[in-house]
Amino acid sequence: MRKWPGIHDSLMKIHNLGEHAIKPSVPARPTKSSAELMSDSAIYRRTTQGQRELLRAADPSATAALRLLARLNGYTDLRRLIDLAPGDARELGKAIEQLFTNGLIELVDNSM
Repeated sequence: MRKWPGIHDSLMKIHNLGEHAIKPSVPARPTKSSAELMSDSAIYRRTTQGQRELLRAADPSATAALRLLARLNGYTDLRRLIDLAPGDARELGKAIEQLFTNGLIELVDNSM
């Protein structure tokens, strides 16, 4: 199984075992409340780092977080994603928060 640096979460069951962590060159992530992250109308997309992690995953369907990462496209709102995979709904909040905090996903700005 391939190891990913920088992701330490029992949800994704990924551990850094001796590999050097990649230091992100982006500024600190904006802070969002759980309510903001879990808004029904929230739309997420994978970041470049998130795309890399998904491509490296031996089994993208292994965890709720990886399944969610695979479904995020930058167009579908969170309510619709929950409707498409109701089995993952219980773990969705934790997965969104963890993916967002680790810089694997970002909110799409719909103010345009």
